[in-house]
Amino acid sequence: MNLREWRSLSAGRPLDRARLYDILMNKVRLKREPVAVTYCDGAPPPGYQPARVPVCSILHHAEQGRKIYVDAQHHDCYVGQYHLGFLPHDEAGSLICDGEYLTMAQGFFTPVAAKRNKQQSHTLLVGTITAIAAAPLRDLDADVPMDLLCLITDVQRAMQIAGAASVREGTLPHGELGPSSCSSLFAAPWHTRNTVFALGEGGGRSFNQVASGEMFVALPAHHIPYVIEMFDNFWFKPDEMRRLMFPSHAS
Repeated sequence: MNLREWRSLSAGRPLDRARLYDILMNKVRLKREPVAVTYCDGAPPPGYQPARVPVCSILHHAEQGRKIYVDAQHHDCYVGQYHLGFLPHDEAGSLICDGEYLTMAQGFFTPVAAKRNKQQSHTLLVGTITAIAAAPLRDLDADVPMDLLCLITDVQRAMQIAGAASVREGTLPHGELGPSSCSSLFAAPWHTRNTVFALGEGGGRSFNQVASGEMFVALPAHHIPYVIEMFDNFWFKPDEMRRLMFPSHAS
């Protein structure tokens, strides 16, 4: 799948970004800023600055109000380069492709487990994109595509937002624990064509200052309108639910 095909998944599904932001901040009451992520197959959008940072940390920088991008020349993590398809396998070598780095500076990974971790992690094919860009949702220019909506939030809110597609079209979200955050957040949604919720790993959580009760959510563009739909129809009758479900309340 190329970027044109990826974006065709959300074709014909208009999105009111201002309303989305209002719902997220004033109805859902997110405590951290939502981030718009853009896959690039050419030059990054105008006004975005290159950042020599680990790719997973672009969320934190965007939360702080920056518009930044990471590409093959501007980065600070070979693992992120590999999972985004910026670093060919022959250049990444066994250090990255087989996860040898996981065993060389920490004692709890076995070589077999490290290799299987990388084999089971999502990775974009080399050349799929040329850069990945991030900006605060509130500052996203109208002509810049939002390919992913990424959030860092508490478990309760993550459950609601990650489940938006599940209550509108019946697609259950994809959950991840173990892969590198860059793989879970930016490659897994592409390959699964699905919303991803992830705990991340030590580096990704640290770089993004994720608190112990928080997790990541990444929604592909074709699922984002469901967030608005869900909260526009968000009502609940507890007594009726109990009557329908529990024999002790049936009478």
